[in-house]
Amino acid sequence: MKLTRLLTVLLALATGAFAQENPAKLALAREVITAMKADKMFDAMLGQMKQIAVQSAAIPPDATPDQKKKMEEFLGKVMDLSMESAKGIIAQMDHIYADVYSEAELRAMKNFFSSPEGQSMLAKQPQAMAHVMPLVQQMQRDLMPKLKVLTEQFQAEIKATKAAQPAAAPAKST
Repeated sequence: MKLTRLLTVLLALATGAFAQENPAKLALAREVITAMKADKMFDAMLGQMKQIAVQSAAIPPDATPDQKKKMEEFLGKVMDLSMESAKGIIAQMDHIYADVYSEAELRAMKNFFSSPEGQSMLAKQPQAMAHVMPLVQQMQRDLMPKLKVLTEQFQAEIKATKAAQPAAAPAKST
């Protein structure tokens, strides 16, 4: 009886593993990722993120041009490193898509992203993001003073809690 249960569990696990590694489904997922031009989207995001990082960096106003240049170079290196790491995700996206989406969904996604409308949507994503980014930046500027107040209130509460606690008795020397 126990052997039958064990075999049933192992068979179920093996079937699940096969579904995840279905070569045809994985190839279809790769086609979807290619049709989505995911690598080009990451490259476009990199350019925008670098620009935003430079704009939002806390470069002191009295920094010399050389210091500003070095800060921009540093931020560029940080962004390059971050994006190189993020590109590793693209290499895994096909497995993720094959695991998450059904074959029918993958076929529909491939058909859409390969269509003129899908290609137009992908081509216009940078334009859409260019409209969204100023909104995000404004939201961040609006939130900063509010977050500062919340942080100060929290720190004051922590100090008050510590002050209200009785002091620990000094350790006795022997």
